[in-house]
Amino acid sequence: MAVRKTSPAHAQIIHAGTPDVIAQYEQSMAELEQIVARLEQGDTTLEQSLADFERGTQLARQCEHALKAAEQRIDELTQPAETAPDRSTEPKSRPTMPPADAFFDV
Repeated sequence: MAVRKTSPAHAQIIHAGTPDVIAQYEQSMAELEQIVARLEQGDTTLEQSLADFERGTQLARQCEHALKAAEQRIDELTQPAETAPDRSTEPKSRPTMPPADAFFDV
């Protein structure tokens, strides 16, 4: 499963589960935490706050897509294998058994 980053400046395809994706996710979360802290302080201009909010939204979406891709990969890895039973060892047809009373005098 591939995830496309939402920022046009960083447009590339990443695959969930690779070390690069994990590192990118962690970097994005760290940047997002910094943005949230700046916005909570309220010491920036309205223009900077809007830019931070926009970037934060992009990072949040990117992280959400990476998490969904990772979750899907986990689901795929934990699904039981759907293989057809090996019928090569089974007899082509089962012999019919005579009734039990054929062997005994009743």
